[in-house]
Amino acid sequence: MGKDDSIRETYSALISRADLEQFKPNSNAMLALELKYGLDDLRTVADDALTDDKLDRKCDLLYIDRENGLAVIAQAYEADSLDKAQPPANKAADLNTALTWILDGQVPSAELGEKLRAAAQDLRSALAGAEISTLEIWFVHNLPTSPNVDKELRQVEGTAASLVRHHFPDADSPEVRALQVSRDRIVSWYRNQDTAILVSDTLTVPKIGAWFEQAGSDWRAICTSIPAAWLRDLYTQYGDELFSANVRGPIPSRRSSGNINFTIGQTAKSDPDHFWAYNNGITAIVNSINPAEDGLRIEGIAIVNGAQTTGSLPRDKNSKLEGVQILARFVESSNRDVIDGIIRYNNSQNPIKPSDFRSRDRHQQRLRKEFSAIPDVTYLGTRRGGRDDAAKKPSNYISADTAAQSLASFHRDPGTAYHELKQIWDRDDQYATYFGDHTTATHIVFCWSLLRAVQYLKQDYVTREESLTSSDKQVLQFLRKRGATFLLVSAIGSTIDSILGRAVPSSFRLSFSPQVSPAEAVKVWYPVVLALASLAPSLDVDNQSGTAFQRHTNIDERLAGFQQAVAAIRRPLADIFATFAATVVEDATPEAP
Repeated sequence: MGKDDSIRETYSALISRADLEQFKPNSNAMLALELKYGLDDLRTVADDALTDDKLDRKCDLLYIDRENGLAVIAQAYEADSLDKAQPPANKAADLNTALTWILDGQVPSAELGEKLRAAAQDLRSALAGAEISTLEIWFVHNLPTSPNVDKELRQVEGTAASLVRHHFPDADSPEVRALQVSRDRIVSWYRNQDTAILVSDTLTVPKIGAWFEQAGSDWRAICTSIPAAWLRDLYTQYGDELFSANVRGPIPSRRSSGNINFTIGQTAKSDPDHFWAYNNGITAIVNSINPAEDGLRIEGIAIVNGAQTTGSLPRDKNSKLEGVQILARFVESSNRDVIDGIIRYNNSQNPIKPSDFRSRDRHQQRLRKEFSAIPDVTYLGTRRGGRDDAAKKPSNYISADTAAQSLASFHRDPGTAYHELKQIWDRDDQYATYFGDHTTATHIVFCWSLLRAVQYLKQDYVTREESLTSSDKQVLQFLRKRGATFLLVSAIGSTIDSILGRAVPSSFRLSFSPQVSPAEAVKVWYPVVLALASLAPSLDVDNQSGTAFQRHTNIDERLAGFQQAVAAIRRPLADIFATFAATVVEDATPEAP
């Protein structure tokens, strides 16, 4: 089997995953987003990210991750046959149109579809607030990489950069890059999940000084100084593949004294003599390393620490980086556990997913055991798998991130769920609030299934949009705002006393029977969600904003109003509430801290 055949076969297996079916015709884009950024719950991501509708203006997806300073604008193309040689290049050129509609704040709201309008407003707000350091524009397709598409995307990249500078002149300009996400690249991202070293070429590290060797029972390393220009050229040649073993890529360099990469780059230019002393250097894993007369001969390389140093080095041709040296450590090992340890411990200061480092937490271990007793569910806690998991993601999977978001939302903290998810994993106090002895697997199912029920309600309204009543269209208009599903979960959770018809001392004790699967739990919640959906627009205070609520917004008044409305209609909904209440149990877990 040739290389192209192997790529095609792997791609076909990936895209045939059952859970991707619901995102057609944008399955490609959602799969690419998952593989590139390690997303676990595409249903929750798609709720905000997919913008494909009648007035999508050539934009099928707009993904924003404020915590990591990232935004992705994508158009997806799906050929009917995988035998086609290449996609139409004019489809990639259409992204120029999408960028103009999205980034120009003067575009009348009526000219954009509701999903795109909310997403565009949110992106403009993030750009204006200098919350986005990387803006990627993707053309996603299911065919081989096309040089013609790359040519068009270079124009798209220039258009995007110009529009950002024009419409957001007072904000730090993000790094803008256009990317052809072909099936080749999708497969490469997939294979990257288990492959620590993607750059497999034989390379010579120039000799500029002495080196020393250190070794253990199943590893050996050589430490030396390397020319900064060699490292810069290596990055120019291989790009992000150089960081295949790193949990994060280089932070884009913005002109700001607070931006670490800009500061590193400035030091390399203005004070090369002290760069070695000021910089931590790099650590790289290699397949093999051997001294030679002209330097060090290495086979394969992946930088596990030093991505920021590498990405910060000036890349213009006039920057020769003469005299700039960097401390480097090259480590060779064939023991996978040792390699994993090197990757983990060398990245402990700058994790891209803080949840990764909670995987051995005693609460996650306990929860995994508790989930094993619940039917038809897969919960890995914060432990992420590799390629096998990406290829065969189970339909009954509950991701740790969505579990955390559903817990925070139900317990009246939608701001953390939507805007600051990372804080739950990063900060011990936040983590202890939602994952402690008081948190049970059955309670996670209780909260998660409410979130899913709200998401399914939104999906149903989108499907039936043309036949919706005027009041239901108002509900859908609210639910299309980014973060709205989390806010509605909070609102419904805040009325749990009224729904159950009794006082609840600790809502962390609420759950369904351990015999109730998550899918069944969604069905239990759905009639309640449907009955209360008409009250959702009352939560929408700022009708012109692209998000249901801003970061650090106080939502207490909105929840109080929602609670009063539910109390007022409790009698007509008595049968629905009683049926639901009969399924709810309270365990004896202690009060949350």
